[in-house]
Amino acid sequence: MIRRSTTIGTVLLAAILLAGCAAGTPTKEDTVQAAPTAEHQRRQAADYVEETMRRSGVDWDADQSDEYAQDCVLADGSAGALYNIVRTGAGVDDPEAVTKAVGTAWVTDGLKVEYSTDEMTSGAKRYLVNGSGGAVERIQFGAATTKTTMSGVSKCGTGNAADLG
Repeated sequence: MIRRSTTIGTVLLAAILLAGCAAGTPTKEDTVQAAPTAEHQRRQAADYVEETMRRSGVDWDADQSDEYAQDCVLADGSAGALYNIVRTGAGVDDPEAVTKAVGTAWVTDGLKVEYSTDEMTSGAKRYLVNGSGGAVERIQFGAATTKTTMSGVSKCGTGNAADLG
């Protein structure tokens, strides 16, 4: 009799433990986190653009700033939105040095960077650094003796570009 009740008790205890474990086991639905909002992604990218502006030492023209939303596709295939952030500033005496300094700071921040040059419509040589990673999907800084430009693209977030303006 003792043996039978011990066996029943053991089986009952095992069943309770297994039921508790099954209830506590996270499913895929439990572990999937919602994507950040487009506004959250915009703030992160805008903060990083502003930080780069301060680091560069360039005199930026607030009247030449622009931001606009654009449609994108989230990792799960659903529609989302991202922001394009554009800034324009004054020319600099040594555009190559300023561009290298910005690129070096981005590398320190963990971004992947690539340098290049092109010619502006004014004929001035422009030094460019393109970065990706961190708080932005991609970012570009360009400096010339006639003007400096920067554009950043936020990561895709939940939202609708048409509703974001």
